Amino acid sequence: MILALLAAPLCALAQGAYDSDPESQGHRWIVVYNDNWPDADGNGRNDSEEVALHWAKRRGVGLDHVIGLDCSTGTSDLYSGQAGWESFWDEMVVPLRAAAGDADNDHPLGILFSYGVPMRLSPPNFGSRALDTTLMHLWDLGDRTTPLMATYGHADVYFDSAPNHALDPGRFEPSLHRVAGHRTYLVARLDGLTKEHAMEMVDAALYGDVYLSNLPGHYTGKAYCDTRYGAYSAGDLAGYPFSHFTYTTADKDMAYGRDWMAQAGFELKWEPFGTEIGEPNAQWEDGTPALTAPDSMIYEGWYNYNTYHDVWTWMVGSMACDLNSNSVARLRQADPGTFLSEALHQGLTCGTGVISEPYLNGHPYPEVFAYYMTAGYPFAEAARISDPKARWRSLHLGDPLYQPFRVGKTPILDQSPPPPSTVLEASATATVGEWYLKTFLDTGGTMPDLGTMEVHYGEDLQLSSSAFAWDARPRLFHEATLPGLGPDQVIYYRPDFTDPVGNVGQGVVQVLHTGFETRDVVASISTPTTMVPVGTPFTLELAIGSRDGLPNLTSVTVQVTATHMGWQDLDLRPRFEDPLVPAFRDAAGELLVKRLVVPGTLSAGTYAFEVETASASGTDVGSVTVLVQ
Repeated sequence: MILALLAAPLCALAQGAYDSDPESQGHRWIVVYNDNWPDADGNGRNDSEEVALHWAKRRGVGLDHVIGLDCSTGTSDLYSGQAGWESFWDEMVVPLRAAAGDADNDHPLGILFSYGVPMRLSPPNFGSRALDTTLMHLWDLGDRTTPLMATYGHADVYFDSAPNHALDPGRFEPSLHRVAGHRTYLVARLDGLTKEHAMEMVDAALYGDVYLSNLPGHYTGKAYCDTRYGAYSAGDLAGYPFSHFTYTTADKDMAYGRDWMAQAGFELKWEPFGTEIGEPNAQWEDGTPALTAPDSMIYEGWYNYNTYHDVWTWMVGSMACDLNSNSVARLRQADPGTFLSEALHQGLTCGTGVISEPYLNGHPYPEVFAYYMTAGYPFAEAARISDPKARWRSLHLGDPLYQPFRVGKTPILDQSPPPPSTVLEASATATVGEWYLKTFLDTGGTMPDLGTMEVHYGEDLQLSSSAFAWDARPRLFHEATLPGLGPDQVIYYRPDFTDPVGNVGQGVVQVLHTGFETRDVVASISTPTTMVPVGTPFTLELAIGSRDGLPNLTSVTVQVTATHMGWQDLDLRPRFEDPLVPAFRDAAGELLVKRLVVPGTLSAGTYAFEVETASASGTDVGSVTVLVQ
């Protein structure tokens, strides 16, 4: 049953200089999440729902289109056997039919499945099926007791085996592309190794929607084709289409399709021999080694079965289809060893593949997918129109609205640096003197962006050390470690992001205190030098904090004693509370650091500065003595 049909309106994404939904189709999608999925990061919202809401926010879609389904599969991705079919019926078919209205309602365009929703079902007396492309035929699935399934899947009414030959099906039209008189649906899925990977598929698609173009000087990449039976001449391929019913004819179809990518303006690299790109001895058409695939933007070909050569550099906005028997199997596992799953883990923006053996003519056609993506179709349409079967084994992984070559698009140059990132976590690791950071590049309603991350850090605002993110590709989420930190030390740091075209966005300087490694309350006051010539100003750095949060500090005292001046515990808090005194905070609201410049008006003598803080968790005291001479 539906546990959550969130009806509160969501403000549309601020448009700025771009439209996040130029064809106004987002409101025609039903967005589905698993209401029983865990909240792995403990932020108060389960990860499946978080991905669904992220897509709705980024695409300007109202929350009334987002539904939570009570999936009994837990963290498994499979409904299995008779009991599984009945659960699938109760938990998915029934509520989705209710959300869609009825079999004649043409308004819903498609169903978008979020990370955490089951991906597979194994009905009684039938082999493994992909859940998403089964639900394309929502109204023709049999009943709760008995599934209606063909042994090798069902031919799909929206499939095109040979673009540009005979009559193309055109854009998807609910009133036309029907089965037994009933509605069918587009489907797509935002999924991957983690919720972060799934969320990044959305922002990568938005980036491609805005910036990807093969006009001179614009953001683009290379096209790759990988076939098996030799470098065909134009004459060899003149008889297209050849069909996908034998290996040799399918190979020719894929080789023919490389021209569509070149015609779209991509620089093309073709590996036409029996090896795969990245495999030892692989060669491009001209005989040079095909050992790496830099700047990978679009790929079509085959046959990387249970294989992923880690030579691809998937660009933001990239798209791919590799025909093989398990191209998207084990998607949520680390090191899945399958081509599309690994590619998605490594930053591929969208692609279509299969969960298990589809047979040659049951896998999405790579060349058809490439054709319709470059022809300006949205991802969900390009994926389905390339897929010969429904109720079979395909998944369409990507943002359904992704349309980088939309007809009428006016591409622009990316000249905007990424905004400052949000620090989600800063904490000590198990290694002495090392802290862990996790950041999120929340672009909000500004221009879409992702980036690589470098963290500049140090004991002072010079930030003389640096650390790079663990993942070197452009992302929304990054993790890094800051090594070499001393005990009981204030550390300043600034996460900077560099976007796909090299714009650098400088982050906000934040602080951490290594005293939190061993204490719940910290208080420190320090200065770079404790011996100051008369007439010379110096800086006092004050740090106060509590693991309970700054509002829970019950007392803070800052005092100075100088007997030669007659000062005994003279209150300095008013000086530090001056709004002109620079202040820095940590990510969690637990630490405040202020830097007070003491003017060079102090007379010679000894000045003892002390700070004390207290909360329900304890107290801490810090002090420093400065000799002015």
